[in-house]
Amino acid sequence: MKDEEGPPERRLTMAEKLGHLLTLRAGLGDDGKPSYKKLAAEIAAQSGETFSGAYLWQLHRGERTNPTLRHLTALAAYFRVPVSYFTDDDLAREMIEEEDLARRELDKSMTEAGVSAVYLRGDLAALSPEGKRMAAEMIRRLRELEQGTRKPPHR
Repeated sequence: MKDEEGPPERRLTMAEKLGHLLTLRAGLGDDGKPSYKKLAAEIAAQSGETFSGAYLWQLHRGERTNPTLRHLTALAAYFRVPVSYFTDDDLAREMIEEEDLARRELDKSMTEAGVSAVYLRGDLAALSPEGKRMAAEMIRRLRELEQGTRKPPHR
């Protein structure tokens, strides 16, 4: 959101917005990068819209910057965001900030609970902001329950 007294925030690019969604919700390959071909096939199967892995890669790299409304609609449906995420920078920033806050809350809860399993962290990272908050709360409550039921060691 724009601060009334400060300079206007720079515009977010399509590549940045898509990159954020890919980081959060796309399955990553062994190399830590999304499989554009697989992702494009999933989007096409869900939406009926033609997508190629190369086109998705170009959008993500910023080499294509003006997708059609049909492609934006298909991307929005696949990533479960409103189409306006791609056209409204304030909304996109708000959603990115909400996701970041939820991720930090979950990370803090997992660290406090001693959760270090990378696979678990990866699975939880794919949750929506609300899912992350629920997982963080569940971890806190489990920890409280365990602390309440632990008996002091016998000496």
